[in-house]
Amino acid sequence: MSPWLSVIFPVLNNRIGFVRAIDQVLSLRRSDIEIVVIDGGSTDGTLEEIRVRESRISYWETGKDKGIADAFNRGVVHSSGTFIAILNSDDFWDVNALAAIEEGVRENSEGGVFYGAVRYVDNESGYAYIRRPRLSALKYRMWLFHPAMVVSRSAYERVGLYDECYTHAMDSEWCHRAMASGLSFVELDAVLANMSLGGVSDRQFIKSLSQYRRSVIAHGLCGPFEAWIFFVWFASLKLTMRSAVLRPFKVLRDKILNRGIVGHSK
Repeated sequence: MSPWLSVIFPVLNNRIGFVRAIDQVLSLRRSDIEIVVIDGGSTDGTLEEIRVRESRISYWETGKDKGIADAFNRGVVHSSGTFIAILNSDDFWDVNALAAIEEGVRENSEGGVFYGAVRYVDNESGYAYIRRPRLSALKYRMWLFHPAMVVSRSAYERVGLYDECYTHAMDSEWCHRAMASGLSFVELDAVLANMSLGGVSDRQFIKSLSQYRRSVIAHGLCGPFEAWIFFVWFASLKLTMRSAVLRPFKVLRDKILNRGIVGHSK
C-alpha cells in the first residue's frame, strides 16, 4: 500500500538544520509516512547524516540540480504518498502539526491543499512572529507558506509540478495556478511549521516579489497596474520593517554579547 504522507526534504549544505528537521519526522515512528531526501550535492557532512538514516529513508539522491523548483519536482516524482509535504532543511513542523493535518484531511476528504500558519524565526536575533494565512489576499503577496502546506497527489496531477522559470517564487506561482484551476484549499486553524528567515526568497526579496507580480498577472488574479502598485508598496514596506523591527533586536543581542565578553575578560 502507498504511504499516507510523503515528506520531502530538499537540502544543500545545511547539516545541522537538516538533522533537526528529518529527526523530528523520524521520531514519529510512523510506518505510513515516507521520507524523500533531495540533496543538491552537499559537502558539509549532510551526506553522512543521510547515510546514517538511510534505512529509514524511502528514497534519496545527491547531485547538482537546476534550482529549488527542480529539487521540489524531483521529490514529488520520487514520492508515493497520497499527500505530500515539503520541508526545507531550515524548516520543521510545529509540535501539533501532524495531528492538525490528519484532522483536516478527515474532515475535508475532497481537499486539494491543506494549509496553516507559520512561525518565522530570525536565528540571529531570536525574534519570532506568527503569520496567519490569507487565501483571499494572494493577489497582493504570498500569504500561504509551503512548509505549512500539505498537497494531495491528485492536486499535483491536476495542476502540474513547479515551474522552474520561477526561481524564487515557484511555490507562489504553483498556488496561483492551483487557484486558477479551481482547486480546493482548506485552511487549518493551527501553526503547522517553523520557518527560518533569511532563505533565498527573503535574501533576494525584490526578485521574489517581481516574479510574484508576474505570476498574479499571468494567472489572472489581478491586472498589471494593480500588481505594480502592490509590488512598490510591499517592496517599500519590507525595507522599512527590516530597519524598524529586526535591527533593534540585533543591536540588543550585540550589546548583551559584548557585555558578556567584557565581563569575562581580565
